[in-house]
Amino acid sequence: MLASFARPGAWNDPDMLIIGDYGLSFEQSQTQMAIWSMMAAPLYMSNDLRNIRQWQKDILLNQEVIAVDQDPLGKQGMRVFQDPKKHHEYWVRELSDGSYAVVFYRRDNNGFPKTFTASLNVLKIEAKSVHVRDLFLHRDLGVFSGSISAKVPPSGACRMFKVTPIRA
Repeated sequence: MLASFARPGAWNDPDMLIIGDYGLSFEQSQTQMAIWSMMAAPLYMSNDLRNIRQWQKDILLNQEVIAVDQDPLGKQGMRVFQDPKKHHEYWVRELSDGSYAVVFYRRDNNGFPKTFTASLNVLKIEAKSVHVRDLFLHRDLGVFSGSISAKVPPSGACRMFKVTPIRA
């Protein structure tokens, strides 16, 4: 897949971010920023920054998500799980400090938030316990053992985390 070609100086480019254009919802805008950052993609914007809403600027200027995108290791993240009905998937990207960026991406539109749980094994994170930080909420979620759980809204929404293994 494309991830094998990505490295410092050679980035996959899924095209411009359309946050602030074309009527993306708040959740869909977060998802686009998260997936571009997981791909280590260039963050080119197609909008006029003078004419976008504050919440759109907040997503585009999120320093924690930008840090994932520009991580010096330069390794592109990959989808490590997709449910058989393609309603949700998990993405993981190794970072230079030994932590991981993780995205829980929900594709269906079944009206209510749903809790997803991914084992560290499925996420390919070799640890028994991890510290988890939500990168869009800018909040530490605490220590998780064996798996990570999060509630994700419907219709193209995601949750993005920085996951740091706890070494015993």
